[in-house]
Amino acid sequence: MTTDEPRAGLPIGFLRAVAAEAAPDSPPIRMAVEKVRDLPEGTHRDDLLLALLRGALSESAPVWALRAAVDSGLRKEVQPYEGSPLTLAAAALAHPSCPDSLREDALHRCSVSQLGALGREHCGETLAAAVVVELKVRGPHRQPMTPQLLEEPTASQLILRESQLHDTVFSASLRLLPEFPLFPAEDESEEEDSLDRFWAARKAWEDMWEQIVTVHTSRHRQLIDSAPDKRSRTTIRDHLLGTVPWDVEPSLLEEMAAEDLAGFADFELITRLCRMLRDGVCEEEVRSRLATALDALAPEARKRVEAYFDDSAHIRELGLRAAVSWVASRAEGSWRHLLYPGEAKSRYGRPHTWFSSEELLVTLGQRFAAAAVRALRLWEPDPDPVCPSTRDLRWLHATLLHLPDMTEEVKDKARAVVRHVRPRSRSRWERIDYKTQQDDQRLAELRTAIERILGDPATAARRSAIGDPEQVTVADLARASDDVLRDYLSRHGRDDALVEKVLLSFASNAYRPKLPFSDVLACHSAPEETLIRITTHLRRLLGGGPNLRETWTRRVLALPDCPPELIRALPAWTALTVGGPQHGTAHRAVASVVVAALGDSDEAWTRFATSPASHSGPTAWLRLGDVLDAAAKGTDWPKAPTSK
Repeated sequence: MTTDEPRAGLPIGFLRAVAAEAAPDSPPIRMAVEKVRDLPEGTHRDDLLLALLRGALSESAPVWALRAAVDSGLRKEVQPYEGSPLTLAAAALAHPSCPDSLREDALHRCSVSQLGALGREHCGETLAAAVVVELKVRGPHRQPMTPQLLEEPTASQLILRESQLHDTVFSASLRLLPEFPLFPAEDESEEEDSLDRFWAARKAWEDMWEQIVTVHTSRHRQLIDSAPDKRSRTTIRDHLLGTVPWDVEPSLLEEMAAEDLAGFADFELITRLCRMLRDGVCEEEVRSRLATALDALAPEARKRVEAYFDDSAHIRELGLRAAVSWVASRAEGSWRHLLYPGEAKSRYGRPHTWFSSEELLVTLGQRFAAAAVRALRLWEPDPDPVCPSTRDLRWLHATLLHLPDMTEEVKDKARAVVRHVRPRSRSRWERIDYKTQQDDQRLAELRTAIERILGDPATAARRSAIGDPEQVTVADLARASDDVLRDYLSRHGRDDALVEKVLLSFASNAYRPKLPFSDVLACHSAPEETLIRITTHLRRLLGGGPNLRETWTRRVLALPDCPPELIRALPAWTALTVGGPQHGTAHRAVASVVVAALGDSDEAWTRFATSPASHSGPTAWLRLGDVLDAAAKGTDWPKAPTSK
């Protein structure tokens, strides 16, 4: 019993416990009810009330108790976890004895966030239905989307930020969401910023669905099946493929991918149609040649394709590149993670755990590549290119990585694309900003990666791009760029021997801003044991001068959890002079290990100060742990590890 707990009668803790066991009309329950009447407002009364409503009074409860529970519960802030203060209000409002008038009045007083918390999945049908009734009053609903509605969301948007909604509340909230924004009317289209406002609203509408898909990962199938129209379904599908594919159930992911790929045929047809018309083939002949494909189109697709015959909107020029534009937009957007799953990281930099198997991801990549090859055959140089970007080559890189068999036709066409898409030449006097420099560098790296693949088109070489994992050296890996090395690891990430070589390569390349040491270490099946083993045998595995030892030591000490066993395996002199906040100082973790080993022994500290550990030469490889043991025990100094 806590010191602030009222002491009259039985302890409240006991009454809470007995509330789940005793009969409703038993003496302890009558005492508990009286205790609730006497207690002042606060945690003790709320806890006892909740125990009674869930226990002895779960079938029948006095209205005063229900009202007290509601009033107390609704004064609390919403908390996103079970057992939050709203649990008491929810128990009262869902209670079979709760009058409709009390429930309606209480919900009317709720904030929208409180409504969402009360409408969680275990609230019961009665309370869920009442929440929906109140939600519908909180209009307006179904208005056209605007960017402002992301900053000041509607009630349905706010409700859907709750991840564990009752199905009734979830379905009703979906039906009340803002609609797709209105395209400018003819009398508005002349306004200078009318189209800008529309595209901003459309982006906000897509962002709204992104939030919903990300929060409700267990309802992806329901979201697809309940999409109010085709445009909503397409947007949800794109988010399932491109925003949270790792959280999508495998059969649904495969279904969405197949549905999306089926749309490529329309854009392939548009490209062929526009090319024929450009080359002087009359419309009647074009229709004759494409009759089978045109007749197979769905009404909506047929309407879209017919627009290119008419060309009143002057879109035929775009139609010439429709097929390539389709695969390029997917490779850079909604298919990016599917084609490069190793690059999919959480906001904390950790790789995502996929529901789908590696085999399914390989299959989806091959299906994309099959469509992209058809687009590659239709590729033509852009006679008036805008500034080239990685978007113009990423689709080709993904295609070559995932294509099971590469023909001479594919190789020749791919080389033509690479020759054409290159960073724009600039005079040495031209001033370019940092972003342009970075874009040019990324494009050059992508061109290099494709050229490596084309240089050795065998499947194994394609997937590595810098050589066979069994033959590649630590020096080869140290010279590779971050993007190339990341791509290499994504294809061979389960090869522990390769991961160890990549780890060692960090000692020769101290600056890898886009490839963290910890990410590579996480690719190993036994990261902790391996790091200790490598460090223990560092001279044999790494060799080289002080700079290599120092870089390796800094990498190790920068890890979030560096166990004492690993620190003891580091080269002694290096461990004592790098890794700290100032140049030439030791890391705090190293200091802790040394203090723990030597304790308060003056003799041990004196011996340690005269150890043979040095900056260079064989004794630079003496391990810290061996030196500490010798200093503490008064034994002979250890011999330097061998280099073989």
